[in-house]
Amino acid sequence: MAERTPSKRIPKSLGTETKLLGSYTLGDVGVALLPAVAVVLLTQLVVPSSTRVAGYTIQTLLLPVAAVAACLGAVFVYVTPAYTSSLDWLVTMVRFHTTATEEPHSEALEHHQLARVYPTHDAIERRDGAVIGLVRVSPPSMALATDEEWGAMANSFQDFLNTTVTFPIQIYSTTQPFPVETYLDRYRSRLDDPDVQANPRLERLIEEYIDWYERDLAARQMTIRDHYVVVPVTPGEVQFSRGSLLAPLCNLPVLGSLITLWSSPPPAEQRQALFETLADRLDRVRRGIHDIEGCRAQQVDATTAAQVISDYWAGQTQVHGEIDNRLRSQPLVGETS
Repeated sequence: MAERTPSKRIPKSLGTETKLLGSYTLGDVGVALLPAVAVVLLTQLVVPSSTRVAGYTIQTLLLPVAAVAACLGAVFVYVTPAYTSSLDWLVTMVRFHTTATEEPHSEALEHHQLARVYPTHDAIERRDGAVIGLVRVSPPSMALATDEEWGAMANSFQDFLNTTVTFPIQIYSTTQPFPVETYLDRYRSRLDDPDVQANPRLERLIEEYIDWYERDLAARQMTIRDHYVVVPVTPGEVQFSRGSLLAPLCNLPVLGSLITLWSSPPPAEQRQALFETLADRLDRVRRGIHDIEGCRAQQVDATTAAQVISDYWAGQTQVHGEIDNRLRSQPLVGETS
């Protein structure tokens, strides 16, 4: 995961389009009429004027077909998500269906910036030399919480950020499909038990429950939500005794570069310091989240972290198999070239 600076991402405009009808803009009107315009242009430029369909000339059918196309465009505008405009959504969909969804490993490196996984330290190294680790957070259920309980939880989280987090973090939430087959296999295995086979009513009840549960989950599209805190440590954040004494001189022109090069520790020592700093930060985050009532947190091992990052860049939950072996022989994300 390359480190981002969201504060520098400034939008070009914020709702500056003129509203024509309610929340609909001139761009929405253009998107709605685009299919009709395309039908008219294709009819005039491609289809011969002498063409007949079911006894009707093409000119007679042009207006009804264009009206249907305009209705389809209006439906597209109507179902556009509220967080984007219909034009941006159309461009995004066209780009998605016309852009390659898989890239070779060499090109994938330019996106995810990952360099190496360290299973013994539960860390992942980026190409810029930084190392990252993950903490999985299990929050309490707040479905029936009162406003006061929500306020108390928000204040606890604010205290955690103000007192514990003195370094940059990222908060990542994702979903994965509910393991329906794994859950139902427990009931399917019961069908082979002697007591169930000796009781036709119980056997029928289990079969009906399995059928109902599969249909119910398919209708609800149940998923499992996971929350992670991503903690990075960059080489510039690690201080060494020799480097700290000479730090004021490192800003001098020309001479500062030589001092920085001379005072830099060996790569192995620097990497070990990064691991120690990362372990300390992960432990502080884990303990700080534990102090929030109802929250549980645990550090994610490197294998699981690699799976989470791989799923993120793949855009879907992948079947990794023996991930420990893959980490030593295959790229984490992207296809081998």
